[in-house]
Amino acid sequence: MSSSVLLPLLIFAALGVPIFVLLWRIFVVGGELRRDAQHGRAAKDLAHRAQYSIGELAEIVDELRRRKAGPEASAASLEASAEALRRYAVEAAAVDKHLDPKEMTGLVPEIERAQRAVELIEHGRALMLDPAADDNEGETSIKRGYLNLLHAREAIRAKGDEIAAKAATPHAPPPANVLGPNRRR
Repeated sequence: MSSSVLLPLLIFAALGVPIFVLLWRIFVVGGELRRDAQHGRAAKDLAHRAQYSIGELAEIVDELRRRKAGPEASAASLEASAEALRRYAVEAAAVDKHLDPKEMTGLVPEIERAQRAVELIEHGRALMLDPAADDNEGETSIKRGYLNLLHAREAIRAKGDEIAAKAATPHAPPPANVLGPNRRR
């Protein structure tokens, strides 16, 4: 090959390869940032929906707790809420699989906490319907379940915010120890 052909090819390669590597890194890093932001938005959205559902259920349970509504009237709402929480737990498992388990827990434990609260409320409602059971025990179960439900709602909101904030912060690589693992700087 002549130098008139070889020189432009070498210049093209010398400029093309770094530009290609730079563009490739931009797309890879951009994709990672987009994916992290998407997981953060999904966690925030799930936490918001769960918080709203639990808030509506809390109003119904509060009426039951204050005896403004009968135990029969709240059965359908408790069943629907339990089903909604099961669906939220499945969605939360999908969101949580993208988290580092060493750094933080996900939404699943908090949603399971709300599910246990609904089960406790349902237990208290069943005791209130049973004429042979002690009425105070049913009331106590409903009150404890109500408080657990409120705490679970706040924990879900806080965990959703925490996951979204973590996803919004760019990941910096850990600093390299230049001197070796056992040497001080």
